[in-house]
Formats: sequence, C-alpha cells, structure tokens
Amino acid sequence: RDASAAEARAATLLDAGAILPAGTTDRDDADTLTARTYTHTALGDRPVVRLVPGTLGEAEDLALEFLGLARTTEAPVVGQVRRETLGFPAWALVNDPANGHHALALVKDIERLGRQAKTRAGAAKEGFDELGTRLGRAVPHFFPTYYEQVARLFLQAENATYAASFFGKAREAERVHGLVVDEDRQRAVFLEFALAGALTVKALRQYVRDLVARLAPADAWAQFRRLLVERCAAGMPPYAALPQDVRTLVKAAGLDRESAERELVADLIGSPGVVRAPASFWATYGPALIALARADASVRARLLGFFPETFSENNRDTDGESGWLALLAESGAEELLTALPAASDPSSDPSGRLDAAVSPADWLARWEAYRRRNRASSGRSPRTLDLAARMTDRLRADGRPVELFQGRWQPTADLDLLDLCLASGVPVAEPDDEETGRGQGRSHGFSLGQWLADDAPGRRDLAAVAGHPAFRDLLRRNIGGLGNGRGQRLSDAGMAKLAAHPVLSVLLREWLTGCAEQYTAARGLPGLRIALNQLSPFRAVVADVAPEAARLLEEHDVVPLLAATLRTGVFDELGWPALDETYAELAAEADTASRRGNNRSQNVGVTGAWPALILNTLERAVVVGPEGVLLRHTLRLPPSTDQWRTPAFRFVDGELLVIWWEDGNQRGYWSHRPADVFTVGGEQTPRWGRPSLSDEVCVPLPGGGRATGGKALHAGDTTLPPQRAVLADGTGHWREGHQGTRTVWLEYDPANGTHGRASLPAFLRSGVQDGTRLLAEHCQVLPLQPGLETTPFGTDGTVLGRWVRR
Repeated sequence: RDASAAEARAATLLDAGAILPAGTTDRDDADTLTARTYTHTALGDRPVVRLVPGTLGEAEDLALEFLGLARTTEAPVVGQVRRETLGFPAWALVNDPANGHHALALVKDIERLGRQAKTRAGAAKEGFDELGTRLGRAVPHFFPTYYEQVARLFLQAENATYAASFFGKAREAERVHGLVVDEDRQRAVFLEFALAGALTVKALRQYVRDLVARLAPADAWAQFRRLLVERCAAGMPPYAALPQDVRTLVKAAGLDRESAERELVADLIGSPGVVRAPASFWATYGPALIALARADASVRARLLGFFPETFSENNRDTDGESGWLALLAESGAEELLTALPAASDPSSDPSGRLDAAVSPADWLARWEAYRRRNRASSGRSPRTLDLAARMTDRLRADGRPVELFQGRWQPTADLDLLDLCLASGVPVAEPDDEETGRGQGRSHGFSLGQWLADDAPGRRDLAAVAGHPAFRDLLRRNIGGLGNGRGQRLSDAGMAKLAAHPVLSVLLREWLTGCAEQYTAARGLPGLRIALNQLSPFRAVVADVAPEAARLLEEHDVVPLLAATLRTGVFDELGWPALDETYAELAAEADTASRRGNNRSQNVGVTGAWPALILNTLERAVVVGPEGVLLRHTLRLPPSTDQWRTPAFRFVDGELLVIWWEDGNQRGYWSHRPADVFTVGGEQTPRWGRPSLSDEVCVPLPGGGRATGGKALHAGDTTLPPQRAVLADGTGHWREGHQGTRTVWLEYDPANGTHGRASLPAFLRSGVQDGTRLLAEHCQVLPLQPGLETTPFGTDGTVLGRWVRR
C-alpha cells in the first residue's frame, strides 16, 4: 500500500510539472532530466548549462550547435520529469538532422507569429499557412510536427478552434504525402490534444479509419484501445459514437465481440472519465458491465463509487436514476449496500477491504445529493425507497447516521425516505441549531409543497417524522413556510390536501395555534401585523383545522394595543432632515429625467458610508452626514457607459470614488481629480442592479482611510479591498467570517487586511449568558461619531450598537 501511495504521489507531482529525484519512479511517462553543458568562443570560460529532458537532449544539442555552441561530453542525470513528445523543430533535428536547417530557419518566424496568435489570430493563421507552404517545398515530411507545434501555440492563445484545425492539417499531411507514422508518437499526440480540448470527435473517428488503412486489424484495435484507455484515464469521457467504432475494429480483427467489449469496459470503468460517459456507452455496454461486476468484487465496489452524469437517452433525470439503480441490482453491487458484513461472501473478497470501503450510509447520502444536483427538490423515487428498505438492516447494524439533508444553498431531505429511515430505526443525522433556518446559516427543510403535489407511488404517512421531536419541529416550521410565498405557496387544492392529511393537519393546527398565541401576546401593532401575515395564507382552513386559533383571534381586543403603540411612538416620527431634503431633491430630478425619456426609469440609489449615506442618480451624487451635506458631486460618466449598469461609490477622507463598468472593465475616478480615470482593480462591484442595503458597515479610521473588511481604503487608491461587515469599539476591529456554517467575528487589522482568531468586542461579550446563544450575524457595535450623540438607538456615550441572543 505504501509503494502504491508513493507511486500515485509521484504521478501527481509529474503531472503538475515537478522535478523528482532521479530514480523515483519507473513509470513509462517519466523521463530523465539531464544537465547539458555548452561552450562558445564568445563566452570564454563561462559555460551555458541547460536542464533538458533526456528524450529531447539530442535535439537540444543540434539546435544549439546551429547557434555555434558545443556540448561537453558529459550530461549527468539530475532528476526525473514528465516525458514530452518531440515537437518542432526537435523532431526534425533528431530524425533528419541533414535537413534540420529548414526547420531551424522557421523558428524565429514561428515565435513571432505565436505572439500574434492571442491578439491577431487571423493574421497569425495566414502567416503559419505561408510558412507551411515554404516548408512543404523542401521537406513535406516535417509537416505533421510543424502543424502540431502551430496547434500548440494556438492552444496557448486559448484558441481551440484554430488549434483543432492545424491538428487536422497534420493528420491530413500524413495521408496526402503517404508519410510513415510512428504509432506510439501519434497516439501520444492524440492524447495531448484530447486533454487540451482540441481533438474533435471527427478527428478521433478519422483516426480509426487511418488505423484500419495502415495497420493490420489486430494492431489497429490494440492502438485504438490503448488510446481510449489513456484518454479516459486522463479524465476525458468516451465519445457517443465509440461503440460503433469499437465494433468495427473488433470485427475486422476477428475477435469475439463480447469478450473484447468486456475487456475494454474492465479497463475503462476505473477511469475518472467514465463518470461523464454518454448514455450510448451505458446502453451498449450495460450487459458487459453487469457480467464483469458479477465476476469481480472490485468492479461492484467501483460502481458504488460514482454516479454517471448522463445515463438516459431521453434526458429525464428520474429515468436515468432508476436505470442506474436497476444496473446496481443486476450487477450485484447492491449487495454491498444491503448485506450484513458477516453475511458477505468471503471468497469474493477474502480481506474484507472492499466491504469496509463501501459505507451504505455514505452512499445513500451521496445518492441523495446526486438526485438533488440540478433540481430544487429530488422528488419521490419509488426505486430509491425500495432500495432503502432493503438497506435498513445494514444501516442499523453499521450505526452510522445518514446525511439525508442535501443541497448546496437550501439543503432539503426527501420526506418519504426520511420517514422510512426513522420508522425502520435507521440513525439519521439531525441538522444542528445553526442549520435549521433560525439563523443566517443554510436553511434546512423539506419541499413540502412539491411533496403534496407529487402523485408518484411510494408516498408515506410521515408518522415517523412527526414522532421525532427535532424533525417534528422542523416539519412544523416548513408547514408555516408554505404561506411565505418563497416558491412553495400552496394553491387552494394544495391547501385542502394539507388540511386533510392525518399527520400534517395536526402539525398545521399546532402552528396556527402558536401564531394565534403570538397575536394575542403582541405588545404593539408591529408584532400584531407579523402574526397576522403568518396566518393570512391559511385563512381558508384555519376555522376547520384550528378552531382554538380562530377563537383566540376573534376574542382578542386590539384597541389597547393601538393606543399603546401611538403613545410609545412610531418610526415615522424619527427623521434625518438633511437626508430627507436631499432624497426629495434627487427623487424629483430622477423623475424629471425619466419623463424626458433620455434614460431608463430612474431611482435614487443609496450606498452606505457610515456614519454618512451616499445618495445618487445617474447625474449626481450627494454625501449626507449626521449634521448635513458633506459633498455634492456631478458625475463625469463617459458617454460609452452602458446606462443599464449602475455606478457604485466609496466615500473616504472627504473624497468620493465613482465606479462604473465600461467595455467589460471596472473603471473609476476620485471626485477631486475627475479627469484621472483608471481601471479599478481588486474587489468587483455588481455589474447589474443596485447593491442591496445591509449591515456590512465600513468604518472610518482615526488616522485616515476606511476599514472595509480588507486592507484599508484611502483616497486616491486604485484597487478596491474586499468588503465585509466590520465591527469596531475604539480599541480594536473585527470583520465577519465563518467557521463551518457559523457566523463569527474575526479580529482584524485594517492596516494590512489580515485577520486573526475569532473573538468578540467587550460590548457583545456582555450579551453572552448561560442558556442563551448570541446571534453573531445580527450583532453590531461601532464607535460613536460626531453628530450621533443624541441618537435614539443604543449607546453608552462611546459606542453604539446592539447584541441579539436567543
């Protein structure tokens, strides 16, 4: 095992371009690295030392000899590198040194045109064609390596189209001129361009025809099979027409088709490229794969190690998923998920390694993630439920909790599968408190609306889910979420199904009654409105499902609440005179501009620059501080600016940075030098729409500049630092960060933008108590600024802010 791991590490390092100590590996694709020393009369006693792969050494010697350098006799081996295919002019110098000068004469022109390939691809192509014409007059047998080298230059310029075209010219030259082909070299070149994305299926199929034309049938099949295996081992998937080409070559070679296909599948199934195999591959080789898996436990284990990206011809995910589960059952791979360890067949795996390597709980979690890969909900899968039912004994015996909540942004679980596992005593991982939607973490839950509408067989009664305290609570909250309009709001028919369900109706009753109790417990009109908004979508069923909730709502007297709210005061009584006046002024200007029809419908943009706000239209920007207007600026946006893209702003040390997008570049200027326009580097501002208002406050620094969560931004800077929410209490700074799914505050130095350990300012630490949890993402503390001394919000005279805990 240690030797295998060392070999795998050596292969990874070679692929990454590393130089290994000599003798590290004996892989076929490894080459020696030699130190070759050259002298020249113009250099006196100073030698030139070149590190050159051994395969290319002779070509390097000839190329430098052309320049007047002579190599000393010794060329010691100093390491190992990845073997390189002889290109141009190296191939010409090694294989036909007498005519090598023709190749060397083109090197400078090739390098010049290679530099043009990025910016003037058309002109470079014409230049390479002209060089090819010159080369063809004297040495047409140099064509293949010349055109391959040109293709590499276009690959470096990220022009795969021209690269594929010149690779095709190389192959055409071999056919037209009847050139002798080095099969190993050509296969290596095909693999090189396949990995670079410049090998078309047309070229690959032409390769099959060329092999048939120039080789004996058995040799043609051997060469093609080796290319297929190497190509898939490097991560490239089999192509759609592969089965037809394979059968053509196998038939011509007179081999048994089933045996040949089984051997090919055995070589391909372990490769990373097979994961992206097209549906035609699985449809054709399914029987061969099943036969192979039945005879080889390692193949069965491999089938449980991945899920194909495309398995069905009709592009319906559910059909492909059912087909894959059927293949696992027919191949016997399913037994590694269902059989108890003691009941497994020891003769097929005497060491028990394969059985130990396959975790049914892990496989089921990955399967659920696979089913969710392109969809908001995985939907009901009768085959998955049947398989899970057969897995329950093994899952209970292993005792490893199954991670059923899957999905990147909003993890959900298949309700039927969860209910089956819980009813069968299978341990299921519970989302922790950070993950259940009560904080700013990922909101876990269920696609309950789609579950009610899904008519596929296998629907369960959910009694086991409702009987589990944690999942009951989560399911109840999801029922309440059906009324919030976030993609799950139920139709009348769906609401009727919910109210009639024997288990869900009980949870709905609990949730409605809880909302009614919140309504009656509200201490002001805002709390009353929140409770009513939650209840409103269920008004058609509340009387029938939750009569107690209906009674509480009907009997509650809201007049005292109205009186208390008016005596306490409302937010509309608060004001910021300078902000109100400036906003009204700019809103009128925006309305006038919109009526003129010169611009799209305008709104007044608002950007935070604490303790100030930046208000803007497409013509002007005004910075408003606590005690009045700090800056008025007429925007100097160029006519070429797309008016559909919104400018962004930063206010630092009395200066305004104006940023906009133009021709795909982020451009900007500072208000004190509007003519000095520059490309803005670093953080990118949104190209479309306006940035939403948030608590991501940036803080002015006592010595100048503004702390944004990265390195401090100063007036005149041309690079935007990263922007994160920031806290400050006059003694230190913190920026928002994450540890797993938890939001934390990290100690932070605005001078260099670095952060340290997670901690809290003293004010927030005072909010931590036993039995409670501080909701860090909702907390804020900032040093008090001039003009805010009479703020109605929380302050002790030095800082202002809030802590929130549960």
